[in-house]
Amino acid sequence: MVITAILLLLLVSYLILFLFIYHYVNSGQTNYVEQFQVDEPMAVVIAMRNEEDQILDCLKSLYKSSGLSQGLKVYLVDDQSTDASVIRVSSFIKENSHFNLELLNSNGIGKKQALIHALGRVSEPWCFLTDADCVVQPITIQSLMQTAKGEDKEVVYGPVNYYKGSFINSLMAYENLNNQLVGEALLEYGRPAMVNGANTLLSKSIIEDYIKAQQVDYASGDDVFFSQSLRKNEYAVSYNFESVVFTKAPESIVSFFYQRLRWASKYSGYSKLFYRLFPVFIFMQNFLFLIILSFWIFSGLRIDGILIVLILKWIIEWSFHSFMLKKYNFKAGFYQSILLSLLQPIHISLVGLFSLVNLSYKWKDRTVVNQSIVN
Repeated sequence: MVITAILLLLLVSYLILFLFIYHYVNSGQTNYVEQFQVDEPMAVVIAMRNEEDQILDCLKSLYKSSGLSQGLKVYLVDDQSTDASVIRVSSFIKENSHFNLELLNSNGIGKKQALIHALGRVSEPWCFLTDADCVVQPITIQSLMQTAKGEDKEVVYGPVNYYKGSFINSLMAYENLNNQLVGEALLEYGRPAMVNGANTLLSKSIIEDYIKAQQVDYASGDDVFFSQSLRKNEYAVSYNFESVVFTKAPESIVSFFYQRLRWASKYSGYSKLFYRLFPVFIFMQNFLFLIILSFWIFSGLRIDGILIVLILKWIIEWSFHSFMLKKYNFKAGFYQSILLSLLQPIHISLVGLFSLVNLSYKWKDRTVVNQSIVN
């Protein structure tokens, strides 16, 4: 009876989580931006390290942006790249002298120091932040600005989606969108615990606050630490397809794990109670599901109550995802949904546990230990 009660409580808590997400996520939101014009100068700030294969696609996509009557000024700051990124950008500047692009060298180490260096030079009234491996849609900045003006906000957050491609890449894209739904719900709830700095719009007047919020001892988290300093009435949410920027999924399962580990390791820098408790709640849910999955496997894959719990977990996920992901024109395959339901408790549990130890890993040809760059 005790075990049955625990299983029921776990399923109920999982259903409540998805009902919470469903309540706050706007599944049908669309920005009609065709007639909206941005009449103010727009800055774009990008921190770049070892993105020789991606950076030109990023720059070309930015200069295809529509609805910007004053054009773009791009501040591209190099974080001591060791590949041909700088050479390729320099050639791009020579071949496209009509583009307003300034290539800077960071005076520090790490993405945050690079961003701080570039943001200090911005004079335009608005600034769009993205990553060097992202491709921006022609209407992305236009859509974010429409939201900023319509809601009179100085900060706007937008979504970052993975390209689908292969079966594994599509599975990663699905997992990313699942996380993004949680992040959107928390933004709408007023607790921005999960945002992506690769699609953020800032007004010039808020840049100083953005810089002050950075915890430079952490290798990443420039987006999260700032967002957690905001109140709900200080930002707007533009999570719709028109506002999406795209990027490639991690190159391998190992790269995917290290990316998630880097994200999770910021936990020790969270100061507010909600931001410390919510990740623990998610971890405990998934750790219990991992125990249930392990028990079912080692008991011989029997058709019993344990299997019913796992099936109900999948049904909860599949039913909500099938509806809520339509706004991104994404439909997960049947087998992908089952695989994600089985694998997610494993990877969340492992990432949560390994984030607590001083595990070293490579990130952009640098060694990171517990969020600190050591070389």
